[in-house]
Amino acid sequence: MFRISSIVMLGLSCVLHVACDSVPWEAGRHDLSVVDGRIHRRDSGFTLRAIHEPDVCSRGAALSEMVPAMVRVAKVGGNTIAFDLTGFNDDGTELAEESVATVSAYADRAKDQRMAVLVRVVGEDGSEEYRRNAVATAAEALSGEARAAYWIDGPDAGALTAQFKQIAPHLVVAAPENGDITVTDNADEAGDSGLFLLRDALPNDPRSHVNFVLWGGEETYAMLDEAYMTDAEKLDWTPDNTLLTEEEREEGFVSLFNGQDLDNWWPFNYGEDSFLVNDDGYIEWYQGGAGAIMTAKRYDNFILRLEYNVTERDGNSGVFVRAPRAARQSRIGFEFQILGDSYLEEPDDQSTGSVYDVQEALTVAARPEGEWNEVELMLDGPRYRALLNGVVVQDTDFDEIEEMQYRLRRGFIGLQDHGDHILFRNVRIKEL
Repeated sequence: MFRISSIVMLGLSCVLHVACDSVPWEAGRHDLSVVDGRIHRRDSGFTLRAIHEPDVCSRGAALSEMVPAMVRVAKVGGNTIAFDLTGFNDDGTELAEESVATVSAYADRAKDQRMAVLVRVVGEDGSEEYRRNAVATAAEALSGEARAAYWIDGPDAGALTAQFKQIAPHLVVAAPENGDITVTDNADEAGDSGLFLLRDALPNDPRSHVNFVLWGGEETYAMLDEAYMTDAEKLDWTPDNTLLTEEEREEGFVSLFNGQDLDNWWPFNYGEDSFLVNDDGYIEWYQGGAGAIMTAKRYDNFILRLEYNVTERDGNSGVFVRAPRAARQSRIGFEFQILGDSYLEEPDDQSTGSVYDVQEALTVAARPEGEWNEVELMLDGPRYRALLNGVVVQDTDFDEIEEMQYRLRRGFIGLQDHGDHILFRNVRIKEL
């Protein structure tokens, strides 16, 4: 148990923190901070697009609980899981160590998934004394967990936030008063400012810098998915199957790329471009920024075929599979890794053909840089089989790999922009 180690002086709302600031604070690489009018992490702006699932903390941090909760948020375009801090004793003076560990586990997972965690320290329930004690206890216990953001609500939230910030001044706190981010129910008040957290409503422009938190529920997930739907997803796109062989047409394959334009694709990072169709009719990377181009449709079980050409030694790209609408595609769906690494003697979990950062390829099968490679990926439920240039490089059951059991089983397909030159062609799919 974590116990209060500070003295709360009633009436003055003053907190004397026994640890004081004897050790200078040094922010970690993944810590959240407020800089230049918005939340930042890793020197980049970050907007909290949160869905609030109150009881997440009480269920602990097993992968079977943590991964589905976060995956569900990213699937529809969110990037932050919000939950209530649980585990206090009756008077709020103690907090279970398991609760603190759960917050840290979620924060650690979130930074790898390019997501965030928003912890509601107290809401509107409880006596004035309980809430004051709980805020002090939480601030003490979590003062070093700056990878998460914190949220304080209720009629006395301003005073409680001042108390929390005196004990843990380096943590980012959202509250109606005295926080780093101001909680509001008014979208017009929030405008386009990254210094607001809009509660239970979307900003006037969902892609603005306004942070928001929505209450969980099927309607909320559906609303968010629709809010971030791209123009490509709304178009009635007709594939040009004349590019397929007669045998593939008879087997039921459909072309995902017509050799002329990218109307069936959308940039993962809104408003950015990284790929074009060159004079040879290939998809060509030409600049960084988009992160990937994604199919207009989600897929679950299918056979995907394509060809790629890494033009430079050690060039980096990949094919995202069952990917989400937001956050890190390779950690929420998965990635068939592509590198210019044909010279390798032994594969690893980040070389060509690997399930990126999870499972190495069975063998090295890539051709040298500058040559075309043929890929075939087959997914059927948990079954995954990958061929590279006719050689089996993956043949596995994701239900037998704990890390993969709870990831998305239906999502977008993407061609990665990793900042290196690459060509793609002959992208086609057969749904199973």
